[in-house]
Amino acid sequence: MQFIVYFRVYFHESWRTKSLVIVIWLLDLSHSALIAVALWDSIIATYGDLSKIDTIPWCIGPAIELTALITFLVQSFFAYRIYKLQKKKLTVAIPIVALAFARLIMASITNTEMLRLKSYSIFFQQFSWVFTFGLILSAFVDIMITAFLCYFLRKNRPSFTDTMRIIDTLTFWTIQNGSITCAATIATLVCWMTMPSNRIFLGLHFVVAKLYANSFLATLNARKQIWNGKQYTPSSNRPMPVVFLGESENGPDSSISQQESLRIKTLQPTAVHHRGKAIQVNIEQNVETKGDDCYAIDSPV
Repeated sequence: MQFIVYFRVYFHESWRTKSLVIVIWLLDLSHSALIAVALWDSIIATYGDLSKIDTIPWCIGPAIELTALITFLVQSFFAYRIYKLQKKKLTVAIPIVALAFARLIMASITNTEMLRLKSYSIFFQQFSWVFTFGLILSAFVDIMITAFLCYFLRKNRPSFTDTMRIIDTLTFWTIQNGSITCAATIATLVCWMTMPSNRIFLGLHFVVAKLYANSFLATLNARKQIWNGKQYTPSSNRPMPVVFLGESENGPDSSISQQESLRIKTLQPTAVHHRGKAIQVNIEQNVETKGDDCYAIDSPV
């Protein structure tokens, strides 16, 4: 659904963003297919055969690998957001991407060893630290992304009421997305460490991939709503004196690298006396500013 909404609302987006959306959607679709096969092999095909309880189906390892790949792409996307908010400095983005890539490597090792060992108990005895370390890295990167996004958003928070509300909305979205994915990863880690034999950790781990994919698409799809919210005051539904160019037809051009324009109309009443009669003249002042993406906030003049 998020995929369909994105291409219906943001059909004018740059191909760079569209390509990332398509890749994540295809990976998520493949992930769902592998989960379906894993459920069939674990529950239906081996029903009643107790000797197969400890056997790892061939598709479990690749599903874990796809979960890590989706996680890496989404976390790299948010690292790019931090890079833009930090005025194109790499001091924070590079460590985040490096840790996310290390988590992907841990998942690759997990996939390889699961395919080789084909036993949950043997894998837990020999390589449990690999899977554990990968989950810890994933949760830590989520915390880093949430903390730094909130920090830079609040740091760039201006004193204008309408822009403050946009910053507050973005901060709320950041905390919500980061807390959900981090909580699911930590829950997976706890179940893996305490109850590795009942496979609850696998169910939670498979949900993590869906949460990352949906948080990514929801972040992109929310831009139009946040953009439209700029035209209303926080305390009422009265439109603010701001008109966005081209919004009535196609909405905001919100591609990651494309610039946006807005026009701020300031009406300055001036009294002119002509032959004893007072005439009010409205002077319109047009100020055009340009922003980079949905995290670059346009400040009224």
